[in-house]
Amino acid sequence: MGPIGRFCPSARAIPTRLAQGGAMASAETFPVEEYERRRAEVLALLTESQVSAAIVTAPEDVYYLSGLHNQGHFVFTALVLDSRSRTATLVAREMEAATAAQQADGCAFAGYRDGQDPCDVLYDVVQPLTGDERRIGCQPDSLSLPVAVWRGMDRRLGSPVWVDCAGVLAEAQAIRTDLEIACLREAGRLSDIGVEAGIDAAAGECSGGEVVGAIQDAMLSAGSDYPGFVPLVRPVQQIRQEHVAWTDEPITSTDTLFFELSAAVRRYHAPLGRTVRPHGSERCGPAVDIAHAGLEAILGGLCPGRTAQDVYGDWKTTIEARLGRGYQRHHCGYSVGIGFPPSWMAGRVDSLRPGNSMKLRYGMTFHIQSWVVDPHIGTYAISDTALVTNDGGEPLTATPRYPVRPA
Repeated sequence: MGPIGRFCPSARAIPTRLAQGGAMASAETFPVEEYERRRAEVLALLTESQVSAAIVTAPEDVYYLSGLHNQGHFVFTALVLDSRSRTATLVAREMEAATAAQQADGCAFAGYRDGQDPCDVLYDVVQPLTGDERRIGCQPDSLSLPVAVWRGMDRRLGSPVWVDCAGVLAEAQAIRTDLEIACLREAGRLSDIGVEAGIDAAAGECSGGEVVGAIQDAMLSAGSDYPGFVPLVRPVQQIRQEHVAWTDEPITSTDTLFFELSAAVRRYHAPLGRTVRPHGSERCGPAVDIAHAGLEAILGGLCPGRTAQDVYGDWKTTIEARLGRGYQRHHCGYSVGIGFPPSWMAGRVDSLRPGNSMKLRYGMTFHIQSWVVDPHIGTYAISDTALVTNDGGEPLTATPRYPVRPA
């Protein structure tokens, strides 16, 4: 297989597109011109790296550049970009042609039959675009780029130079436009509705699955898309099992629960987490105030020019000062926006963590998390989605920090 290079543009390559102080755009629709603008921006960066074509396979990026919004990504789906023109071609199962025509009418479509090797069709689209440099962009870390497809294309194309274009795609999406922020705000409002419904449901005699059902019903009924990840509802004793969704054990009057969930609006997610006692609003000991102080430190640190590791340092220092000893977690938040199953975040994990020198810019959005899990003072976790502004982080989720069961 040909060598893999890496191209990541400088922060100056992408202009800030967020109109500060402007009118809030509608979350209901994205015009065709928005997708054309996005593709033009990515194409300009690909041209800088002398990439003649790019095979985009991550569902979030396919959607961002084309508008394709479906659940067909369990089989191979790609958007092929031609760096010398604005032509873009969706490669997917033939049966997706009608969906592509409705949702991505700015793109051509090339379908493969069931039982046919997708490489047969993908090669026919890519080969004419390879150019003299024979440099083709791809996403090697995408879960949606099967090894069989990559090897098949490498063999058919004669081992070209494969260039990792993940940096280009991530950079193009890093700063949210007014349209995107409108979607994130609405997703935050719907996430708040989900938490309220979950607390109400958990106050009865029920299982975790019933609580999750109530959350999903409330969010979907209020206008949410299907989320990329199911709500997580579990007792705090299981909080370290971070991606266990729920258990079927009955919820009792003494249980303290941790909720982490997100609604979605046009695939944009705004997650939040709360530690709650559905049968009462009693606090959970010193861990509560420490975790809240940590969240405030993160919000205060989300300013342009600072780095991801700076914000983690703010959080860690705040927690340790109140604990009186060292404390750490793998991160205190991560970039959030477009998400498709099996996640409510894009494939890349741009975390607020030690060692991450990524600079924050106005218009970035993060799911910020302040977890205190300590055998001496207790367990308490809280999180919100926040927008980076010149004055620090602006929360896009508004569930009270001490949520109580609705009357």
